[in-house]
Amino acid sequence: ILILIIFFIIFFSKNLVSGEIKYQIETYLKNLSLFSSSIIQSDNTSIEEGFIYIKDGRIRLDYLNPYRTLKISQKKGVYINHDLEEEEFFSVEKSIVKIFYDIFLNFNFFSSLVPKESKSEIIFEKIITVDEKSTNLKIIFEKNPLVLRKIVAKSEGEALSISFSDHNYNAIFENNFFSFVPIYP
Repeated sequence: ILILIIFFIIFFSKNLVSGEIKYQIETYLKNLSLFSSSIIQSDNTSIEEGFIYIKDGRIRLDYLNPYRTLKISQKKGVYINHDLEEEEFFSVEKSIVKIFYDIFLNFNFFSSLVPKESKSEIIFEKIITVDEKSTNLKIIFEKNPLVLRKIVAKSEGEALSISFSDHNYNAIFENNFFSFVPIYP
């Protein structure tokens, strides 16, 4: 009976801790309503720098060199090449960039995931499928203070990592900053 009681205590305490971590992550993400951060993106062959911005259910990624922008909402997105003054619209649901929307704005995304916790990190892992291609997704949060630090996506010989720094939770944006129509001078 003692072993059974110990088993139930351990089992339920892990579920309670996991539930508390998920709640903290969900609360953290819901509070990213006026968010910006510096990003460094690497695909193991090149490094790109830029910024991510979030407001009102939209995400904007600005890359510095070459200068381009990616804007996404739940269903649609636009890729803008500023040097060529060209834009390409696409469906977010059929694109790998859906990962960004899901992580930052789909508040149920983490509900089915079990966090792995260390002294300094909380890590969530999930295998997602886009266009019949499986991708192993790893999302890493710093534990104290709770901040998103890195997203790593690996699939069939490809790897992409995006690191986040200089978090700003009270960013101010111009009215048309998240508009899907680029304005060229």
